[in-house]
Amino acid sequence: MDVAAQPAIQYWPSREIRPDWQSRFVVDLTRSAVLAGLRDAGLIVLGYIPFGLAAGAAMAQTDVEPGLSILSSPIIFAGAAQLVAVQLLGSGAGVALVVFSVLVINARHLLYSASLEPHLGEWSRGQRLAGAFLLADPVYALAISRFERPGGAGPRNAQLGYYFAAGLTCFVGWGVLVTVGVLLGGFIPGWVPLELAIPLTFLLLLLPLIKDRPGLVAAAVGGLVALAASPLPFGFGLMVGAVAGLVAGGLVLSRTGEARDA
Repeated sequence: MDVAAQPAIQYWPSREIRPDWQSRFVVDLTRSAVLAGLRDAGLIVLGYIPFGLAAGAAMAQTDVEPGLSILSSPIIFAGAAQLVAVQLLGSGAGVALVVFSVLVINARHLLYSASLEPHLGEWSRGQRLAGAFLLADPVYALAISRFERPGGAGPRNAQLGYYFAAGLTCFVGWGVLVTVGVLLGGFIPGWVPLELAIPLTFLLLLLPLIKDRPGLVAAAVGGLVALAASPLPFGFGLMVGAVAGLVAGGLVLSRTGEARDA
C-alpha cells in the first residue's frame, strides 16, 4: 500500500480537545457546598432563637447604650464573651478587665484553630484570617464535622464555600437575634430572670464539644458551676464555670490516659 495515500492523522493538543467538565464539576461542587453551609447554619440559627433573644434582652437591662450592645455582635461575635463584656461594661468595669475576660472566655478558640489547621493547608493567609474572625462555636462544630467526614470536605473552593456560607449565616443570624432582643428587652417584665441567659447560653455552646467522656464531664461540671455561680458580679460566674469545666475534664482525661497505659 502506498504510504502517501494513507489519510494523514492529526494529533490535537489535549488541552484543545479536553472537555470542560472538570471546571463545571468544581463549580457544581462549590455550589453544593455553599448550599449545605447555608442549610446547616440555618438550622443552628433556628435553634439559637430563644437564646439570642434572651441574650439581647439581658443586654437591654444593663446600663450600656442599646447601640453599643447591638454593635457588640459584629465586634466580638462570641455569644458568651459578648454577654459578659456588655454586663461588665454595664457594671462599670474598666476596659482592661473587659478585654481580659473576653480573652479568657475565648481561649478555647485556640484549640478550635489548632484542630482545623491540618485541613486548611491550601487556604491563603487572608482566607485564614477571615475564617478566624468567623470561628464561633457553632461554626467550628459544623466545619470540623464536615472536614473530618470520610472523603473530607472536597477541594479548596468547596471548603471555602461551606465554611464561609456557614460562618456568615451564623454571623448575620446571631446579630439579628441579638438586635431584636435588645429592641424588645424593654417590654420584658422585670421578674423574668434574664441573668440566666449567660449560663444557659454557655451550656448551649458546650454541646458541640461533647465527643467523649472528658468532654461530657467538662461540659456538665462547667455548666452546673456557671449556673450556680451566676449571681457573682462582673460575669465572674461564667469564668468560674469555664475554669471548673477545664479542670474536671483534664482530670478525667489524665486518669483515662493512665488507665490505658496500665
